Amino acid sequence: MMKKTVLLLGVALLVLTGCGSKKSNSGTASSKDKIDTTLPIIANAEKNTVMTRTLVFPKNEDGSQQKQIVTYKGDQFLGLTLEQTSPNADDLKQAIAQYGIEEAQNLLNKSLEEDANYQQVKDLPGFSTSLQILNENELKRVTTLDFQTLDVEKAANTEYLKGLKLKELLKIKPAQYIDNQIVNGATEEK
Repeated sequence: MMKKTVLLLGVALLVLTGCGSKKSNSGTASSKDKIDTTLPIIANAEKNTVMTRTLVFPKNEDGSQQKQIVTYKGDQFLGLTLEQTSPNADDLKQAIAQYGIEEAQNLLNKSLEEDANYQQVKDLPGFSTSLQILNENELKRVTTLDFQTLDVEKAANTEYLKGLKLKELLKIKPAQYIDNQIVNGATEEK
């Protein structure tokens, strides 16, 4: 099996070498011209590829840490997932101590459902959020925005999502957004 693989790789290398050494019939095209004509193909391939990049921010003074998962295609945002892990507030710690994590999670979910600001966004297509008590000391909030289905105008005008400045976000290119986040302290997770 190994011999067949090595033989096939050798044949493929020979074929590729033979293709690479062919001369152009025109004779007037320089090697620079040949390279320039392939660059648009590479650029178009990158524009048509869905990219997902994950940014991790350093912990804040209060112990909160954020992770952003940016999905885009060319210059268009497709999605953004915000994961924030933060220390539990004192009242949540008391609820966990009194009722246990499972019951405290149920109370937290009920509290979220009753929140007036959350009511404005909970049924928006392209939006989801969840709160998860990780342990006695940490809470994880995950907010997902699918820009292919989200009504950005409506979402941006809600109290719950106003702080994300969605309209401004979508005015810049995803690669620029990622570069800005890295300049401001984020690191890219590979």
